[in-house]
Amino acid sequence: MLGAGVVLKGLKEMGVDRLFIVSGTDYPGFIEEKVRMKEGAPDFVVVPHEITAASAAMGYSMAGKLGVVAVHTTPGTANALGIIANAFYARQPLLVVAGRSPYTEEGHPASRSLRSQWAQEFTDQGGLVRQVVKWDFEVRRAEQIAGALARAVHLSESEPRGPVYLVFPREVTVEEGKWRKVNMSPYEPGPREEDLRKAAKMIEESENPVIVTWRAGRRKEWFDSMKYFADTVGVPVVNYVGETVNYAGDMGLDQFDLSSADLVIAVETEVPWPPKKVKVGGKVIKVDVDPGYSRISFYDFPCDLCVMSNPKDFFDRVTPLVSRKEEWRAKVMEMRGEQERKKEERAKALAKEKKVKPDLLSWYVGRMGLTVFNEYPFNFHFGNFSWGQYFGDITFGHLGWTMGASFGYSLATVKATVATVGDGSFIFGVPEAFYYAVRTYETDCKVVIYDNGGWLASEEALDDVFQESVAKERGEFPGAEMRRYNSGEGVKAYGGYYKLVESPWELEEAFSELKGSRLGVLQVVTEKRDPEDEIY
Repeated sequence: MLGAGVVLKGLKEMGVDRLFIVSGTDYPGFIEEKVRMKEGAPDFVVVPHEITAASAAMGYSMAGKLGVVAVHTTPGTANALGIIANAFYARQPLLVVAGRSPYTEEGHPASRSLRSQWAQEFTDQGGLVRQVVKWDFEVRRAEQIAGALARAVHLSESEPRGPVYLVFPREVTVEEGKWRKVNMSPYEPGPREEDLRKAAKMIEESENPVIVTWRAGRRKEWFDSMKYFADTVGVPVVNYVGETVNYAGDMGLDQFDLSSADLVIAVETEVPWPPKKVKVGGKVIKVDVDPGYSRISFYDFPCDLCVMSNPKDFFDRVTPLVSRKEEWRAKVMEMRGEQERKKEERAKALAKEKKVKPDLLSWYVGRMGLTVFNEYPFNFHFGNFSWGQYFGDITFGHLGWTMGASFGYSLATVKATVATVGDGSFIFGVPEAFYYAVRTYETDCKVVIYDNGGWLASEEALDDVFQESVAKERGEFPGAEMRRYNSGEGVKAYGGYYKLVESPWELEEAFSELKGSRLGVLQVVTEKRDPEDEIY
C-alpha cells in the first residue's frame, strides 16, 4: 500500500466517508490508490474551487460528521484560507489536507516535472494557516502517516474544536506504507465544584439575570442542557438564534436591555455585547471551553466568574443547585408576548409595501421550512427554527461560505437547504463551483439573493463612524453606483431554476417555484435596510 492509500484507509477507519477534493498535480497517488481500494476509501467529492470545497467540508462538520478537504499545495491553501479561518472562529472541526511541491528535482518517480513546482514551494507552507488552525504538520515519511492522522482528528474534535492542517509531499504519498491504528480520544474541559457553587449563589442572589450566547447550540447536548436550565429556572435567553439555533422555547427574547441586567451568563460567545453601544454594570459569569479567548489579541470583556467548561456539564450540574423563579418566568413571558405582537404588526405592514423590504423576503424564506445557511441579510426573527435548522453570521466574517456549506450539509443529511446571500457574498461564493457540485451529486439546494444593488457594508460603516458623512452625501463610496446584473442567471446553464423578482406580489409564485426545484436561484431586488424599520 502506498502512503496515499494509508491516508485513505486511515480516514475510512476513523469514520470519514467523503473527501472533498480539488485535485491537482500533487494527488496522483491518491487517485491511484482510490481506484485500487474501491470501497475501502472515502468517496471523492470533486468540487472545482477551494472556497466551495472547504465550505462544503465545513457544512459536513456542521451536520455532525468530520469534514475533510484536500487542496492543491500553496495556491489551493491560499484560496481556502478564509474558510479555514471561519471554521477556526466558529469552532467547527475540519481536517485540511494539502499537497506539497515535490522536494526532489530528479531521481524519484514523484520528482518535479512542471515549472510551477519550483515556485509553489514556500519556505514555510504551514505558516499560511498557522494563525487559524489548532495544529499543522508536514508528514515527512510514510511511517508517520497513521500517527499524524490520529493526532489531527484528535485535536480537531477536542474542545475548542477547530481546523487542523496536514501537508503531504508527493514523494511521501507514493512511498510504501502501512496502516496502524493509533487510539487518541478527543477531550474537553469540565467545571470545578467551587465554580459551580459560586455560580449557583450568584444566580440565586440575582434579580434580573439573562443568558447571552452565540454558539451554545453547536452541539445538540449543549442545546438541550441550556434549554433545560432556562426553562426550569426561568432565565431569558437572547441571541437564541446566533451562529446556530441556541435555544427554542418560551424564554427566548428578541431583545433585552443588558444595562438593566444584574447578572449576565455569557455562554460560548466571544463578544457578549458591543461595548461601543451597550454598557453592562452587572456581574458576569462566562461559561466557555476557552473563556479567555486566548487566540484573540486584544480582549478585555469583564468576567467575575470564568468557568472553563463545556455548557452541558455546567448546566447539568448547576441546575439542581438553583431554585425555580416563577417571578422571572412571568416577566419574561410578558416581554415575549409584547415582542411577538410587534412581529405580527411588522409582518402585516410589510405585506402592504410597494417594494420588497428585506424583512418581507425573510418572512418568505422562513416559511420554506428548510435549513437556512445565512450570510448577513436574512432576519431569523421571521423564521421558526428548531435545533440544527439555521447556521449563519460566523464571527470571522469571511464571505462566500454559505452556498458551499449548504451543499455539504445537504450531502451529509439528505435534507433540502437554502442559502441566503447578499448580491456581493453571492459572487464571493463561487456560484459556478456550487452549481457544479449540487448538480453532480444531486443534492437539494436553493439560493435566495437579497439584491440591494449596493455595497451595503461600506455604506453602513460610514453611518457607524461618521454622524455626517461627506462621502455618503455625495454618493462617492464603493458600490454607491453599482449596476444591477442578473447574476444568478448562470444557474440555468446547469439546468437550474432562476427568477428575478422586483415586486412583492411576485414573491408567492416565485417561492412556490423555487421550492419545487432541486437547484434554484431566486434573485430579489430589495430595499436597503432602514434603521427606522428595525423593531428588535
